[in-house]
Amino acid sequence: MNRSAMVSRLAMLSALVVAAGFAGCSAGSSSTGNDPGSSGDPGNNSDPGSDTSTSSSGGQTSTGSGGSSSTGGTSSSGGSSGSHGTSGADASTGASSGTSSGGVTDGGDPMPSHGCGQGTSCTPGNDLAPPDPADGFQFVLQSGQVTIQPNQEAYYCYYKTIPGSAAIQVGAFQSWMSTGASHHFITYEASAAGTPDGTLQQCQGVAGKWVYATSVAGQVIELKMPDGVGLSMNAGTQLVLNMHFINPNATATSPTLKLNVLYAKNVQYQAGTMVSFNAGIDVPPAGPNGPGTQTVTGTCTAPVGSKFFALTSHTHKHATDTKVNYISAGQTENVVNTTDWESPDVGLFYGPNFLTTKAGDTFTYSCAYSNTGSSAVLVGETAATNEMCMAIGYYFPAGNATCN
Repeated sequence: MNRSAMVSRLAMLSALVVAAGFAGCSAGSSSTGNDPGSSGDPGNNSDPGSDTSTSSSGGQTSTGSGGSSSTGGTSSSGGSSGSHGTSGADASTGASSGTSSGGVTDGGDPMPSHGCGQGTSCTPGNDLAPPDPADGFQFVLQSGQVTIQPNQEAYYCYYKTIPGSAAIQVGAFQSWMSTGASHHFITYEASAAGTPDGTLQQCQGVAGKWVYATSVAGQVIELKMPDGVGLSMNAGTQLVLNMHFINPNATATSPTLKLNVLYAKNVQYQAGTMVSFNAGIDVPPAGPNGPGTQTVTGTCTAPVGSKFFALTSHTHKHATDTKVNYISAGQTENVVNTTDWESPDVGLFYGPNFLTTKAGDTFTYSCAYSNTGSSAVLVGETAATNEMCMAIGYYFPAGNATCN
């Protein structure tokens, strides 16, 4: 795709800078070069949170709302805890099997462990069973609905409306994708009604609010909210299952994808999310001295008292190192360090030791790229030839956040 066509598509990519309770983050700065470089792949709060954010780069603007309180069924689990929580399985491996104690609480120093698949846990599995109707619901893309030809990639959107006539509170998302043709799966809350329920169509860009994503196939990926935290969705909310399929095989394949939406109980706080989208990517082609390189960066600020429980990243195959750092009182803590673009790192924090922002605190993110090809790599959706730089965080209570 030429540069002018890519610029015209940035408006569609603005959908990736929106979220329910999220803040959109714009590109900060970048550096480029022709270097040999490296290659590689909770209290009581009845006030509905709100969030409005603006990205100044690439013509991207996003808005979102924290939503309102309702009822719903899962509790959060984790791999580590502080002196006031119960210990989990193995924080160093991110096997998040322990349960946080005392619900949503304040205090404590940040104590990160690591999740997987852009979620709080990953469980090997060949399928994902639907929940009991009292606990949630499931959407399914069946094998045979989509066929991906050999050495091809495709983008599909599946529009499904949450069942029932009442608002819900989401306590967890679970997903499973069959292996062999999957790059990522993102769930949005549709920004406007009008697409018939059950529509399955090829798509480029999504107009909606980011709520969940994963890039790992062949495992059950779960993103859990802490106890007492829920993500509100109004009755009649339409979800968009945005699926990016890549088939590297010699034969055609028909992928299967399943999404469970599980209800939260005893909701006291609304979940918010923070996502950056750096539109300043322009990695030069390789030269006589080796691959072309570039590092793009940005900074985000969340409201004082925001309690982050998960942070992760999203890039494509040219990314060699992606970081998210938390800076507080002059001290820098690395919470996400991704060197495998297909399996991004996930920094997790458990109550009472949520990463709680204070006045003056910031988050910085950076994505380093190496381009061995003969053409520049620009921002875009195609995994083979384009790049992205995204930092994604989940926190409560929902509120305003800004990035520059």
